[in-house]
Amino acid sequence: MKSEAQLAESIDRFQRVFWGKQSDGRPPVGVVNRGIFLPIQYLRREFPRAEVKPEDVRSEWIMTDYEFGFAQPLVSCDDWIPFSAPWRGIPWIEAWCGCPVRFSTGSLAPEPAVASRPALAQAPLPAVNEWFECLSRQTRMLVDTAPADCWISPSILRGPSDVLAAMRGLTGFYCDLHDDASVLDQAAGRVNQLLLRALDMHYSIVPSKRGGYGHIFGYWAPGKTIVIQEDVMGMCRPNCYRDIFRKYNAAVVKHLGAHVLFHLHSTGFQHYRDVLSIPGLAGLELTVEANGPSLTDLVPVMREILERSRLILFVDQGIEQLPGVLRQLPREGLYLIVLEQHIHSDDEFRRLVNAGWNSRLS
Repeated sequence: MKSEAQLAESIDRFQRVFWGKQSDGRPPVGVVNRGIFLPIQYLRREFPRAEVKPEDVRSEWIMTDYEFGFAQPLVSCDDWIPFSAPWRGIPWIEAWCGCPVRFSTGSLAPEPAVASRPALAQAPLPAVNEWFECLSRQTRMLVDTAPADCWISPSILRGPSDVLAAMRGLTGFYCDLHDDASVLDQAAGRVNQLLLRALDMHYSIVPSKRGGYGHIFGYWAPGKTIVIQEDVMGMCRPNCYRDIFRKYNAAVVKHLGAHVLFHLHSTGFQHYRDVLSIPGLAGLELTVEANGPSLTDLVPVMREILERSRLILFVDQGIEQLPGVLRQLPREGLYLIVLEQHIHSDDEFRRLVNAGWNSRLS
C-alpha cells in the first residue's frame, strides 16, 4: 500500500508537470505489471458456460485490479496511482448493445450480433439493459470496498467505431464503411449516447478522492476523466475517422470536460493529427508496440504531440531506447508508463529516472 506522503508527491507531480505542463521537476512515471492489461488472468475459476451472463460477474469468481496488480508491487517509489475498475474482461458497451460475451479458456470476446447493414439501422440500442445494471452494481461495490490508496476508474468503454465493429464483425464493419458509411454514422451517434450514459453513471457513483479521479492508465486527474479509444480506425485512412467518428469523440470531450484523452497504438496512429484537432482534448496516450515504428523513430511524432498537447507514453516495447528518447522529449505534459518486467526494483527505477532526465529522484 502506498503511503500518504507517496500519494501526495505523485499527485503533485501529475498536477504540475502533466496537467499544468510546468517544467519544475521530472514527469510522473508509472511502473505496472503487464498482466493488468490481460484481465482474463483475474479469473479465480473458469466460467461454467461459453456465454458469460451479467450474473456471472461477481467477486468470488473474479479478482479486482487492486488484488491482482497493486497489493504487492515490485516497485514502490513510482507514481502509478492504484486503481480498480469494473472487470475489463467484459466488453461493456458492446454487451449492452446486444453482443453475446463468449468465453473460452484464456479469452473473452464479443460475438457479432447484427447480420446486415439494414439490420444495423433498425437495431434496438440499448439491447440488453442487464449489462448496464451489472456495470452499475460493480461500480458501487468497488467504491464501497476500495482500499485507502485505490481510486475507482471507469472500465474500458470503447468508442462507437469499436462497438460497431463488434456488432457487425470486422469484415462487415469495413464493408459497411466502404458501401454506405451513412448507416454507420447514424448508428455511431446512438452508441455514443450510451457511452455518455455509462460515464454519467460512473461519476454519479464515484466521488473524487484527494481532489481528483484515477484511471486504468495509472494517472490522477483533477476532474472527471476517460481515455477514448477507436482502435479499428488504425486500419483506415484518416478521413474515415475525421469524417465520421471524430465528432462523436468531440461530444464526449464537451460533455465530460477538460481531462479527456485519446488512446492510440503505434501500429495504427495515422489519424493522430485529426484527434489532436478535437477542441478541448487533454492529450493522447500512445502505446508503443513491437510491430510498429521503433521508439526512436517515433520521436518527431511525440515531440509534436507534446508541443501541441499532452502525452501518456506507454513503452510496451523498446525499453532499451528509452533513456536516449527521453532526453529528446519535452518533459512538460509527459507521463511515462513502463512495465515492471523491465524495471524490477526501486533502484532500477531511480536509474531510469536519472538516465532520462539527469536528475535525482524527487
